[in-house]
Order: sequence, then structure tokens, then C-alpha cells
Amino acid sequence: MSHAIRTRHIAFLVLCVATSLFVSHEPTSARAETTRKSPPTVNRDNAKRLRDYYHAMSKPKPFKLLKGDKWKEHRDELREDVLRSAGLSPLPERIDLDIHQSEPLDHPWCTVTRIWYQLWPNVYSTGLLFVPKQLSDADAATAPAMLCPHGHWENDNAHVDVQKRCLNFARLGYVVFSPVQGHYEDLMLGISNQTLMIWSNLRAMDYLESLPQVDKTRIGVAGASGGGLQSQMLVALDDRIKAATIVGLTCDFREIMFPDSQHCDCNHFPAIMQDTDHPEISTLGMPAALQFLTMNDWTKTFKQNNFPLIERLYTINGHAERVNCTYYDTPHTYDRPKRERTYGWMERWVRGGDSAEPIAEPDETPTFEIEKLLKLSVDVPANKGYRHISKVYAETFPAKLPELTTRDRWQTYRHAAQEALTKLLGTDKTLPRENKPPFKSPVIIGEKVLIEYGRYPSEGGLLVPAIILRSSVATGKQPVVILPSKDGGEAIWKQRGPNSPKQLARAGNLVVLPDVRVYGSMLSTGTKNTRGQRRAWQRNGIVWGRPVPGMAVTDLQAVLDGLAKRDDADMSDVTIISRDSPGLAVAAIFTAGLDKRVTAVDADLHGKCFTNRNLPLVSGILRHGDVLHFAALLADRKLTLHNVPEAAGDISWLRQAFTTNENTKGLTVKP
Repeated sequence: MSHAIRTRHIAFLVLCVATSLFVSHEPTSARAETTRKSPPTVNRDNAKRLRDYYHAMSKPKPFKLLKGDKWKEHRDELREDVLRSAGLSPLPERIDLDIHQSEPLDHPWCTVTRIWYQLWPNVYSTGLLFVPKQLSDADAATAPAMLCPHGHWENDNAHVDVQKRCLNFARLGYVVFSPVQGHYEDLMLGISNQTLMIWSNLRAMDYLESLPQVDKTRIGVAGASGGGLQSQMLVALDDRIKAATIVGLTCDFREIMFPDSQHCDCNHFPAIMQDTDHPEISTLGMPAALQFLTMNDWTKTFKQNNFPLIERLYTINGHAERVNCTYYDTPHTYDRPKRERTYGWMERWVRGGDSAEPIAEPDETPTFEIEKLLKLSVDVPANKGYRHISKVYAETFPAKLPELTTRDRWQTYRHAAQEALTKLLGTDKTLPRENKPPFKSPVIIGEKVLIEYGRYPSEGGLLVPAIILRSSVATGKQPVVILPSKDGGEAIWKQRGPNSPKQLARAGNLVVLPDVRVYGSMLSTGTKNTRGQRRAWQRNGIVWGRPVPGMAVTDLQAVLDGLAKRDDADMSDVTIISRDSPGLAVAAIFTAGLDKRVTAVDADLHGKCFTNRNLPLVSGILRHGDVLHFAALLADRKLTLHNVPEAAGDISWLRQAFTTNENTKGLTVKP
């Protein structure tokens, strides 16, 4: 440290001590006011702490090396976890496929037909069926089959590279089906893109099995990128798959997650990282033969970092020859060398040959004009499109809301709703908290208000910044008013007028202005793209099982813990007020619902609710209810709501909860 810097540092410490002594010993009534306009500067290093938290939450989940029955038991548990994460537990009913098919196109090696098949009632998916014209002698009765999901290729399965893979498998005598990987999500109902894709591909397997020319005991799957992900999911969840080639995926989740931007939404499994990670998921189909083809993309280090454990698992279970990984120094493609290695792998493990050596494609593979494949169509009158999935799920998983006509019924409901809310928000999955007292800056005197800056330890090394305001003349314990803001405490502490932070402090309240994730200074991870950061944290939070409202609840509870240690905080009188952000309004309601220390909530919903899909994402919440249904947890306390939309719940049902608790005056609803 230079002499000049050291001198300034010592001077600052002396100033801090002097200020602290002045505040501690001079009579309150005699304190002089200053004109200081802002709280003292504190190095909060929030960006680094947020990045550290991101890395801790995204840390790869290693898996146990288990053998025999112990592995099978573990596999069954994880399969259920994955299906639940994908919104497929319980599995939907396997209704009639109701096949519709176009006229076939002719190719020298096969015929190609567009197929439509039913997933849920009135919801259909489509794919291209390649039926070889000639089967090998060994396949005279029935043929092996391949499912070939595509990735994010232009024109989907009509892309030339996807065509070449399917056509060459047909040339080798395989019946091939390439289903379209549709995208649709409605996370509030627990429907992710994976819900649609996985179920669509499981039903595609049902369709393949139904074909008379297909040998049900010999079916493989191969795909790249998003198609590689779906190949992974199929081999993990469906024992009918005998072999899989996974190209350009199956790396750790952290390879496709970022602190300030995001990968495609279709890779986001709600809460999956609470239980497992991609590499382990791919092993759930063992002893199915697994081939990984990686390249110079985010899978570049897979062979060194992930594959050895997978290989070890297969080896200790006696299947060493059934797993392989080959790296290619290429861009993110499923080009000819990778396809040729795929053919050899399937010949060995699906058809039952003696070798897995690559099988060469002809120098020229005749493909169709893309438009010709895209125009293959057939009328499907019953198809209402993917949006109809939401209606199916809303009817299948309705929120169960009992009549709260007695206090016992309300208490039973409260217990069940708190348990559901804890899981929805992941508040039972927080990282350990640093054991350190909140930092307090020197108190500044101004406008008859004392201003203090603190940081309250939250999970995983995070510190929640908070500006604390209190009257310079108040003594003893003071009622606590917590005011989280979308812009952060530093943006609102200077406000004036009725109900402003300063006015509330002058009225004798201990006013706390915390910055909770992902608001104010608890948003930035070091870049200027705050919109991208906020969206990235929403999406990452879904994968972690820690949605943004859950993070905010954890931070608000950290503030409550810190306040409980203060001599001047009356913890029997704690109000949370949120007026400028519906997301924070919901966080305030959730916090109070889970924490009895909050005695009152004043929340402005700004006309938004979960049913209208315009609040921060909480996967599956509508299976339990909307805002007013969770607001019923506060029926024994005080709740003021502003701008409540009709879709947020039944006001009369909420009023009944307050009436049952003999607290009719505790609920106020304002426009």
C-alpha cells in the first residue's frame, strides 16, 4: 500500500470512529443536521458475489458409481425425478395415435411419408417416415428401426444433413422415423419445451413399434444438438432403445448456462439440477449402447471431464464395450464422418453385427428438394395445436381449493400450501449462509433521519444491501417497515412526501430498503445488459429449482434475521410494502406466507397474476393456485392488496379465510 493511499485509509478510519463516537454519546436532541445527500459509499462487490453464486448453483452434479440392484434402484428414482421435472409425472395416457399420413414420395432407396400422430387429446405432432424398399436377407420378416430427432437445423427434418442420415439408414435397411421437435412451454402449469419434446418422441416410439415391418427388439436413436438432447432423453427414459448416438450435447448443464445471457429455452428442465445433471441422465438406459460424438463446441472437454465416469459406470456393471466417445475437431455439425460412425454403431448394437466400425456413405446421397418435403401435408381436423396442451394440463391438474369454513380447515390448507410453496420456490434448497454479522456503516444525520447502510448475509455468500432509516428523536423499539423496490434502495431513499421512506422514518418506524435478487444492485453481474441478465437469472433459476420469487423470499428472510438482532427493531410489528413491482409484491406475499414474523403486507399487483402469465416464472404454481390462494396464508394477519386482476383468484374465497380467522378487518382490497 502506498504512503498516500495508507494515509487516506487511516484518515477514513479515524473519521468512522469519530462519527460513531459522536452518534453514541451526544444526546439525540442535540445532534446537528447535515446536508449529506447520499449514504456512505461501501464496496459491496455484488457483481462478484452474484457470479460466485451462479457458479456454485451451476456446479456439475457428479453421480455415484453403483452396481447391480443398487444402480437399478437409483436409476428408477432418477427417472421419476426427470419425468417430474419434465412435467410428465404421472405419464400422460397413451391415447389412440390416430395416424394421418400424406401420399408417399418416391426415392431410389425408400418411400418418404409425412405422418401425424396424437400426443394428448386434440394435440398432434408430425414426422417423416422413411421405409426402405429392400431389406437385407437377415431382415426378411422385420427390419431394425431408427428414431432420428433433429436439432435446431433450418427447415427441421427437411434439412439436407438430416435427410442424408435418414436416407442412408433406409439404404442400410432400417425403417426410420424423424419426428419434428416442436417448441411449446407454459411453465406456470409445469409445461416446458421438454414436456412436449420428450412425450412427442416417446409417442413416436409407440408409432414405430406399431409398424408391422419393424422389429420391436431392435430400435435405436441418433441426433445432434437439440436432437442429441432428445436422443439422450429417450435412451434414459425408454428401455425400448437398444443403442443411442448422442452428438454435440450431454455436457454439464453449466456449459449451456450463463450468468448474463441464456441458451435456448428448450434446454431448461424445471428444478432438474436439484437431483442430477446431463451426464448422469444419459446413463439411465444402461445397458443400452451409448456413443458420444463431441466436437469443437461446448462439448469439447466432455471426453476428458465427463466421459471417464460414464465409462467407469458401464465397466463396473460389465458393459465396457457398450460405451464410446469420439472427438472431432469440427464446428457444431452432424457431418458425414459422424454419420458414418453412427451407422457402424447401430449395425453393431441394433442390428446385431460383429463390428462397430464406420460405414461409408455413397459419394452422393440423392436428397429431396426441401420445399417438396415441407409441402407434404394431410388434413388433421381434430388438431388444435400445441397451445391446447395448456388446457389439457389445467383440466388434469386443477388447483384444489377447499372451503375454508372452519379454522381447522384453514390450518390444514395453510400447512399444505406452505409445503407446496416451499418446494415451488426451492426455499428448502438454499446454499449455506456465511456466518458473519451485517456490516454497518457510520450513521449520517440529516433531515431528522438517521441513515445507516447494512448488508445481511443471505445464502451462498450473498449479502443483501439495505439502507436503514430511523428517526433521530425516536427511542426504544420501533415498528419495522420493509420497502423492497424494483430500482433498489438507493433510488428510493431520497423520495419525499407522504409514505416516502423518510416520512415513514420520521413517523417513528425503522424503515428498511433492501435490494433483493434480481432488483437494484442485486441484479448486475458485471455487464450492462440488465434485460438479458434478468431473463438469464429467471431461466437459470428454473433449472436450479430456485425461481426469482424464491430468491427474493430468501433474501427478505435474511433481512428479517438481521433485523431480529437489532435492539431498536420491534419484531412483533413488521410490515412489507411493495408498490412499484408486481414481482416484488408477490415475493412479499410469499415471504409472509412462509414467515410468521411478517405481521402485515401492503402489495400492489398492478393488474398482474400467474394465470395471465405476466409475473416472474414459478414452474407449476398454477397447479396449486394463484396469488389470492397463497394470500390466504395471511388470513390471521393484515393484508392490503391493490389492483387485483379477476384472474388472480376468488376474492370471496379469500375473504372467507379472513372471516374464519375472525379477522374480517385484516383484509383490504383497493383498486
